[in-house]
Amino acid sequence: MRNSNTNNWRSTALIAGAILTAGVVTTTSTTDVHADNSQNNAQVSNDQVTYNQVRATADQQLAQLQSANDSKEAQQATANEQSNATDLAQTNAQIDQLKASHAALEQEQAGAIAQAQASTAASIEAQTSAANAEYQQQINAQQQNEATQRAANDQQYAQAVSQAAENQQAVADINAQYQQALSDAANTQTSQAQAAANNYNSAVAKENDTYQGKLSAQQATNAENIKNAEASLASATANANKPYEVATTNDVAVTGRVAKPQTDVKVPAYVTKYGIHLEVRGYNGAIPVSDYTYPEFVNTYYGEYPDSAVITNKAAESTPHDISEMPLDFQPGLLSYDAKNDHSEKVSADGLTADQGQVLRVLALSWENGFRNNVFQNYREFYNVVNKNDGFVNVAPVDLVSTDFTDNIANQVVANRTKYNVDNNSHTVKDSGMPTEATYSSIINNATQNLKKNLTSEFNGKTVYTDVNENLTTMQAGTPTLLNYAINLYNSMQGMYYGELVNPTHIGGHAVNLLRAGIRTVGIGFQKLTDEMTAKNGSGVSDRKNPSYAVTFDHVGFNIDHDANLTKEVQNRNVWGTSTVDAQLNTIKTAQYHVNKVPGTKTVTPTATDVQKATASEQQKLADVKAQAQQSLDVLASAHQASLNKLEQQYNDAKAQVKANYDVAVTKAASVRDAALKATGVVDLQAYKAQLDSAYQNLVKADQVAAQKLAADRDAKVANIKKAENAKLDAKINELVPSVDSQIKQLQDQHQAVIAHGDAVLAELKAENKAAYNKLAEQFNVQLAAIQRREDAKRANEVRLANNTVVLPSAVKVANDGNVDTVAFPTASTPLQAETTGRVQTVSAPSIVKTATQTPIAVAPVVTTVNHAAENTVKSNESSAPVVTQTAAVAATTNNGTQTSVASTADNKATKADNSEKSVVKADTVAKKQTPAKKSESLQKVDQSSMSIVALAATALLGTLGITYSSKKRHN
Repeated sequence: MRNSNTNNWRSTALIAGAILTAGVVTTTSTTDVHADNSQNNAQVSNDQVTYNQVRATADQQLAQLQSANDSKEAQQATANEQSNATDLAQTNAQIDQLKASHAALEQEQAGAIAQAQASTAASIEAQTSAANAEYQQQINAQQQNEATQRAANDQQYAQAVSQAAENQQAVADINAQYQQALSDAANTQTSQAQAAANNYNSAVAKENDTYQGKLSAQQATNAENIKNAEASLASATANANKPYEVATTNDVAVTGRVAKPQTDVKVPAYVTKYGIHLEVRGYNGAIPVSDYTYPEFVNTYYGEYPDSAVITNKAAESTPHDISEMPLDFQPGLLSYDAKNDHSEKVSADGLTADQGQVLRVLALSWENGFRNNVFQNYREFYNVVNKNDGFVNVAPVDLVSTDFTDNIANQVVANRTKYNVDNNSHTVKDSGMPTEATYSSIINNATQNLKKNLTSEFNGKTVYTDVNENLTTMQAGTPTLLNYAINLYNSMQGMYYGELVNPTHIGGHAVNLLRAGIRTVGIGFQKLTDEMTAKNGSGVSDRKNPSYAVTFDHVGFNIDHDANLTKEVQNRNVWGTSTVDAQLNTIKTAQYHVNKVPGTKTVTPTATDVQKATASEQQKLADVKAQAQQSLDVLASAHQASLNKLEQQYNDAKAQVKANYDVAVTKAASVRDAALKATGVVDLQAYKAQLDSAYQNLVKADQVAAQKLAADRDAKVANIKKAENAKLDAKINELVPSVDSQIKQLQDQHQAVIAHGDAVLAELKAENKAAYNKLAEQFNVQLAAIQRREDAKRANEVRLANNTVVLPSAVKVANDGNVDTVAFPTASTPLQAETTGRVQTVSAPSIVKTATQTPIAVAPVVTTVNHAAENTVKSNESSAPVVTQTAAVAATTNNGTQTSVASTADNKATKADNSEKSVVKADTVAKKQTPAKKSESLQKVDQSSMSIVALAATALLGTLGITYSSKKRHN
């Protein structure tokens, strides 16, 4: 339900009186109240008129000064151009005259120049010929020397040939002796090499025989060792493959007895005739069986009868014998009770103990979750109808929890019901005779207020719905046992939930409450009924000798903006307390199903892996024996190879010695031969011929190197001759016709000096003009600022509120009020109209102070119009906006909406030569002081108490402000 408060205003007359006491209220009238056609005429002060006139004078005189400056600068630039052109023409004429004179002199001296050039060429030719002749003489001398050397070599070789012919027989004898010595040395070498080979072969054969004997003996030993190791492994393998017995522990699943709900219930005719009477909207009497969509829901109604006494066909499988046999799920159907087979705890005449109540709480919680999940899985149309507007259509619910948080809620509900004597037919509500703070909703709101506050803050902008409801049923027992109470509660909940699912258009309130997907917790309370309560007509208690109870189911949860994902995320948070049902629930679950460990033995047939592990040691031994056998053979082979290598080395050493002996004999024979030939004086003609040829070739190579140097020296000499002679020629020609290049360069430099002088004069003129312009602009700015300050001081105490002008008390008396000192300025022949005439100018609107409960009001922008000509008016874009008369604070704007001062534009003024734009003054420094980011000095000095009065006046006079309070939406 949405709550609202009416605005509570204090006396408007009291506030109005405060305004009249604070200052003078001036009222103006408006004749047109349409939102798109409201008018507002603002007054213009004398200072504002003076301000606009001064600014117009500034624009006019600055424009005239700028025009005069531009004219002078243009004249100077034109004079510079003319002077530069005249000087350039004179300079070019002088240069042309110099060039013509130079060309005439060249023509005049042409004969002398030609004669000098011919003389130079003849001199170069003569000196070059002499250098070439000298070079050729040197080359001829080298060639002559080479010819002489070649003739001498030929003569020496002929003499050697003649002498060799005379000693030919002696040489033949010496060579024969030499050949015999070589033959003897070769025979000795062959004999010694054969002896060494024979010794080597004999030693190798002996070593091979020795090795073969050792090898045979070792192989026999190895074979025996391997045979023994293989036999040991075979025995170990046979033993490892034998099956064996081991002790075991077997898991034996034990499934306890769990009663199954009975759906094929039969009842006496009088019960059938009475019909089904449940709290389902749309039925005032009995519910026709034919209206039920699912027939299995019909029989659950009979669970409303104590102990299901009306069932005539009780099934044994639907009769539990202890609490552990109670079903934890909640399928449609009823349970039966057999007092003779009840093995559960007794319940005293004082009623349930805390532990017994907790057991029933565990069961009831499990049944509520079973109902929700079963309906969602198998009867979803009912679930979707309940949650069609909550965002949970076809979205599975989260299981309910029972925690210390909900236990506290349940205990408070029971305590309050007991205190205010609320019976089992009345909910924990105000209509039951209890105060509001004692109701279940108040208890829940108090318990969840912090959580609700946090969620509301977290999901700002979204709606946080509170799901809170209460279901109520009666629990009784004909036999005071825990099992009898549990069966009675089970059957009662069957009728309260399944019995109310008539069809998707007719669902009872209890079922709707439980099927709400937004709920997350349930506080289950057991209120012991008094004798007075059970004696009332309609109490439903059939046996009053045992305690009876009103069982309350108080559900709590939140739905976040009908968003299933957000809601389930909150439901799964750790904010709902600590579960208090886990221990009892696990005890029941264990009784219904657990696994026992049973000791025993079994025969194990070893696997290949088992055999492998058992024989690993023997396998390793066999591998070691084989490795040792191979190692012993490797040792013998290694020793044998070492002996063969040693014999081979000895044989190689013997062969080397035989070769060394042969080389000594050959060297000795050659030495004897050479000594004999030397004694006869005979030389080696071939070697002697090669020696003579080598000497000649060395001479030729040396001459080639010398010839290259001679050629280089000659070329350098010729180049120097040409250089010296050409230098003499250039000097001669320059003497005949002197150069004019230096004179031309001097004339060009003089012309550049003329140009630079003109540029300097023009720059100096521009600087002087700019300084004069800035000085005049600054004078105007100073005067305009003085006018603005006086206007600010006068208007600091005036505030416009709608059609009223409030004059506030002034802390400082304004001097010269209404008077503006005039300052003499140079006059212009044609005054310029101020640009702000008739222009809309923005004014900062005052803020209206409001209380914390009010909705802030956006103050519309206020516009004023300064119009000196036709008194034009401007339409406002907002209606009922307060208008503040602050003409002195009006900001002057340019055509494009920007604000600039005279001083800021001065730096942008320039001559036409700079291509800068000339314009009148666009704004003034006063406007820059009134931007929204700054307040004028005088406004900051307004008494704060006066401003408070203005705020109250604004609130009273506007008179249309509303105060609205709203609460969070909440599910019913």
